[in-house]
Amino acid sequence: MKANISPEPALLGFLQAGPLHGYDLHKQITRQLGPVWRLGLSQMYAILKEYETRGWLETIVVASGGRPPRKMLKLTPAGQRAFDAWMKQSARGLREFRIDFFVRLYFARAAGRNALRQFLKQQSRATARERAALQARASESAFGETVRDFRLAQLDTILKWLETCAESSARVHSKKVR
Repeated sequence: MKANISPEPALLGFLQAGPLHGYDLHKQITRQLGPVWRLGLSQMYAILKEYETRGWLETIVVASGGRPPRKMLKLTPAGQRAFDAWMKQSARGLREFRIDFFVRLYFARAAGRNALRQFLKQQSRATARERAALQARASESAFGETVRDFRLAQLDTILKWLETCAESSARVHSKKVR
């Protein structure tokens, strides 16, 4: 899976715990990721249809007592691999950081302290590399230099915040251990 400026693979992450009805999946996304990602129901179903075509999920029919059977979405092994590959990607720049990073952060936190620590470390390294590459690039104009300086300041802020986030998660864990 190539770098993807989209939190869409998060749909797969919510299916890790077991099959879900599409509407229930949408409610979970809205409740859990609402602060960073707005996803319309029809948009979600279009994404799910593509994911089913790719073999990342399958629809199973479950009897529902006297009611009509329910169609449930089930994650496939290929879907789990796609989700895992997406989780290993790092956000680049503010555009990806605004949504993708925070959606991945949600799942890293859910996976536990070690996964969260590794996730934050990986993102910090990727952001530091991005900053170094930008710093090394010469600018051909005063305007280009202004833009580069602004982006460097953004990356510095992200790096500082990642450090604070990592320290905060370590403190929360040490309080739980005591």
